[in-house]
Amino acid sequence: MMKMMKKISLWTMSLLTLLFVAGCAEQKQEQTTAETTTEAPAPVALEGEWQAIDFRDTIERTFLYTYKDAYTRLKVTEAFEDVSPTLTIEGTKVTLTYTADMNKYFEFFAEAHKDIAKDKAEAARVLAANAQKNIKKSEDLSGTYNDETYIYKGKQEGGVLDTNAKTIVFPDVPNLFGILPLYISSTEVPITYHYEVNGDILTMYAERVYKENGIHLVYPMKFKKVQK
Repeated sequence: MMKMMKKISLWTMSLLTLLFVAGCAEQKQEQTTAETTTEAPAPVALEGEWQAIDFRDTIERTFLYTYKDAYTRLKVTEAFEDVSPTLTIEGTKVTLTYTADMNKYFEFFAEAHKDIAKDKAEAARVLAANAQKNIKKSEDLSGTYNDETYIYKGKQEGGVLDTNAKTIVFPDVPNLFGILPLYISSTEVPITYHYEVNGDILTMYAERVYKENGIHLVYPMKFKKVQK
């Protein structure tokens, strides 16, 4: 009789343990399902201003393809790490503006190109003249430059938004100071950026594929909606 009761007790405990484990597994499965089906945040309206975020990542990616040596990439990246462009969307019209302190870049240019500029001041004169020449070639590029503080405020107009294709097309490649394109080349124009919006974050990216070797380059820019 005692043996029978022990067998029943052991069987009961085994059953309860099995049910407990199954219950935990089911609860975990329900939790996992709930987490999996969590909806992404609703995208905000495209109209308005968008402030660049993680822009250092953008210039690091760009200069990785532009400059072969690590030291040059680092110095040029550091020169523009505080730049934070603004993307303004009005209907289908898109404008890109930014402010850049050119001091560090002029210093590095003088250091790296002593045959062209003996010091920072001469580097500033040479590069400013080159920038002015490039900017004048386009109807959509403009800017103001202070030759005492070396602060440049750039503006790029002419961008066109297509919400059906989810693209933003610029007639000119976005650049810094008219001399540093944010793409593999400044001559492949117009340039098309595909975009996606996740909540209040807009990510746009241009791509370049080299069919001969399969290299696929991606140039992203990320923006956060400015709430007013």
